[in-house]
Amino acid sequence: MNPRPGSGLPRPEGGAHGVRRGMLALVLAWAALLAIETLGQVSLKLAGRSSGAFELDATSIHAALSTPWLWVGLACYLGAFAAWMGILEKSALSAAFPITAITFVTVLLASWAVLGEPMGWEKLLGSAIIVAGILLLGGDAESAPSTPPRGDAEGNPS
Repeated sequence: MNPRPGSGLPRPEGGAHGVRRGMLALVLAWAALLAIETLGQVSLKLAGRSSGAFELDATSIHAALSTPWLWVGLACYLGAFAAWMGILEKSALSAAFPITAITFVTVLLASWAVLGEPMGWEKLLGSAIIVAGILLLGGDAESAPSTPPRGDAEGNPS
């Protein structure tokens, strides 16, 4: 799917059905990125808990490498890279990158639900501000669709 000139949106190949497939792939890539990044952060926290205090010595390194949670966390970095490449294939970087801030919210929620970390009104307010900021930035939506220029190859009116 080729991007429309001047936008991060997919060019409709195959009509409306092609656009729907492109949007579905993009939504699935975003869902995968959020899930993988959140799992990765929780896994690394669990790896730190199970390996104990970390010093830069052979014993600590061995303890860290021995926990499966470290390997889950590292695998999540690879998975997040793959999902991010899929997102960037279909989106403008300037539109997609700010949306990644939503991972602050998903990690906060997972930390509360899985790790039992406290969730106060300050964290909820901060999360709402993050979501509001993402919405204000607008994602991949454009205020007006781009229209192809009229005229010949040099831009002269026909």
